[in-house]
Amino acid sequence: TDRYGNIIVRRPARGHSAPRIGFMAHMDHPGCEVVEHRAGRVIAAWHGGVHQEYFVGARIRFYAADGEYTGVVEETTIDPDTHRVGTITVACDRTPPVGALGMWDVEPVEFANGVIRARAIDDLAGCGVMLCVLHELGDQPLDVDVWAVFTRAEEVGFLGAIGLARSGRLPTSLPVVSIEMSKSIPGGSQGMGPVVRLGDKSSVFDNGFLLYLRDIAAELKDERENFKYQQILMDGGSCEATPLSAFGFRTAGLAIPLQNYHNMKPTGPSGPWSIEPEEINFSDVLAGIDLCVAMCERFPGLQAVTERHRRKLLDTTSDRIKRLEDDIKK
Repeated sequence: TDRYGNIIVRRPARGHSAPRIGFMAHMDHPGCEVVEHRAGRVIAAWHGGVHQEYFVGARIRFYAADGEYTGVVEETTIDPDTHRVGTITVACDRTPPVGALGMWDVEPVEFANGVIRARAIDDLAGCGVMLCVLHELGDQPLDVDVWAVFTRAEEVGFLGAIGLARSGRLPTSLPVVSIEMSKSIPGGSQGMGPVVRLGDKSSVFDNGFLLYLRDIAAELKDERENFKYQQILMDGGSCEATPLSAFGFRTAGLAIPLQNYHNMKPTGPSGPWSIEPEEINFSDVLAGIDLCVAMCERFPGLQAVTERHRRKLLDTTSDRIKRLEDDIKK
């Protein structure tokens, strides 16, 4: 654990000077903290991106040392700096203490018909993917250093990832895959497999690393009858690959298409606005785990990936390039 509360897990390679590959997911989800009691109401600071229209009338569940408290949102205020909801006013039957943490009062988790519905999938399911990858790798000897990084405070500006990146605890030679449950869009749909995420709302990712991710996905599709994957720039939000890129890391994105992003059920411009559990397809998650495991087992290093693609280009074009050259000499 670093000084920001990020958790760093390293699975060493069996040899020295082995290539490295890393995965990153964040442990937080939008929620709130009681900061004040005022006129019989609870004032809570809200953290994370949820549209203002979804708040009033929604139910909140608070957690404190002496138990749980529930209430209904009556009012919101907008933070002038972020232009997002900054505080909420909640009417509770019992008053939770200052410091109590809260989140939407919806079903914690359920599984039915191949779909996982839960209060907080973004990005706890990404953390679960990394844990499953480490479990699947087990103690088999590998010629690659595998890192799994669990970060804090992503929803309020990638704070954990930025703190970690600038601290030097992660070597910039470590290519990192950002694993996210990302808002589903056309071309990145549920049930069609994990997404090779070319970029997010804020940036595009490293070409060489994305080539490797796509290569392994294509290999698995050839090897396994039911393996599916998608490839698209998913711009429904931003992920930790963007700030890591700014600090010199080579990054790629792996996304699992998500419904009800940040618990906001999709609706038209005039509503109705409803808070619901987030949803992901279980088969997409399983395929994402398989893809990450294969990336670890087959990773030769990014330089080797680049050289392989360069050779492929030359092998398929050298004769025709020579013809161009000879034509100019005539």
